[in-house]
Amino acid sequence: MRQLITITLSSVLLSAIAFSVNAEPSTDAGIPEKVKADIIKRHPNAHDLQAGREVHFGHDLLEVTFKDDDKESRLELFRADGHLFTDELPLTGLGEAPPAVKDALDKAFPGYVLKKAELITNPNGPGEEYEVYLEVDGINWKVSVNEKGDIAGKDHF
Repeated sequence: MRQLITITLSSVLLSAIAFSVNAEPSTDAGIPEKVKADIIKRHPNAHDLQAGREVHFGHDLLEVTFKDDDKESRLELFRADGHLFTDELPLTGLGEAPPAVKDALDKAFPGYVLKKAELITNPNGPGEEYEVYLEVDGINWKVSVNEKGDIAGKDHF
């Protein structure tokens, strides 16, 4: 009886693992097929797809970076269900962000050097977040700041 229960539990666990692996088929780049198909449908010449995880507006999102015909990188954010959430738009500098964003960064990261900045607009209502890459004393930071200057998240790498 004990052996039968163990075999049954093992079978259930193996089935669960197989299901979770097959539940989200992905490309070699780790991008779910549904997301890749959506990108290719809208950008037929997309290539060099890469993905990573981010949090914006309280949502866990998949950020996909790719190149298109214009040879510039594009950034798109997708929900867990594979639907497009929004784009990330590159900024030429913090002059394109509200003054509260720069003020918050000046206060939290004195003496920083700006590496790049991106704008994420909330597709579900009002609000913007700025994803800012900084260097301070040889440490690289990725900081999310909303339009009011509230730091929503920060990571160093």
